Amino acid sequence: MEPYSTLSRNLLRKFSDNTMADAYQIQSNGGDTQSKPLLELYVKASGIDARRIGADLFCQEFWMELYALYEIGVARVEVKTVNVNSEAFKKNFLGAQPPIMIEEEKELTYTDNREIEGRIFHLAKEYNVPLFEKDPSAEKRIENLYRNFKLFLRAKVEFDKGKKEPSRVEDLPAQIKVHYNRVCEQLSNIDQLLSERKTRYLLGNSMTEYDCELMPRLHHIRIIGLSLLGFDIPHNFTHLWNYILTAYRTAAFIESCPADQDIIHHYKEQMNLFTNQRETLQSPTKTHTIPEKVLSDIRIKGLAPDVNVH
Repeated sequence: MEPYSTLSRNLLRKFSDNTMADAYQIQSNGGDTQSKPLLELYVKASGIDARRIGADLFCQEFWMELYALYEIGVARVEVKTVNVNSEAFKKNFLGAQPPIMIEEEKELTYTDNREIEGRIFHLAKEYNVPLFEKDPSAEKRIENLYRNFKLFLRAKVEFDKGKKEPSRVEDLPAQIKVHYNRVCEQLSNIDQLLSERKTRYLLGNSMTEYDCELMPRLHHIRIIGLSLLGFDIPHNFTHLWNYILTAYRTAAFIESCPADQDIIHHYKEQMNLFTNQRETLQSPTKTHTIPEKVLSDIRIKGLAPDVNVH
């Protein structure tokens, strides 16, 4: 089991001191780093290269939540990638699947997603970190977005079998297009919510659990839409695209985000699609820019006037 990267270790050292995040503005629990709980998060490795992080959404979601805690000095955090097919992993974790979290001082291992979230929740509550504020409106807007996208993905991949290029959305039969329409309707609702609130994140200017859930899923929708489906998030959803740009500027998202190739490989495995050797040998890249026209619209609306068009 290898630590994720030198960059991760440097960031862990950087944020295990008494650093404060501007968004939260709360006191950490003193300067003694050894008094802070040490949380080890084991995330699934890439199916291409076990030294890279894979594209498991829950792994990234919990990583982002933990980042919010160690960013302000509440906890010490180490993130490690694991090859779930290795004998060492099977022996150590007895069939459990990542994400897995270990709290060394208490000798506790959390292998259930609800247990992991529960421990993070209690730490956030103890130190007044507004990570788990409830908002029924935001919750309703993002609920089932990823499920609807997966329904569209499965249906369209099946429809496009044997074709050299993905079919255009307008050429799809009605029973498949209905999934596409549901995805776009939800994206439109999120765009409207962001337009009304005029906030950096879904609930305000601080990242919450809703952002840790939505940001990775939007990124997957974008990468897989472009690579496998011939589909992009509609460019007229300017506030939603500004939110995606915010994700690409948020350290918790940047650090936990897998490479494009690993996201694509993850879904190809799920869909039983052929992956050629050339794809697995590509140097990993991360798409953290947005279309020039969308950037221009964001600047015109004054949402992020400092952005540069690439």
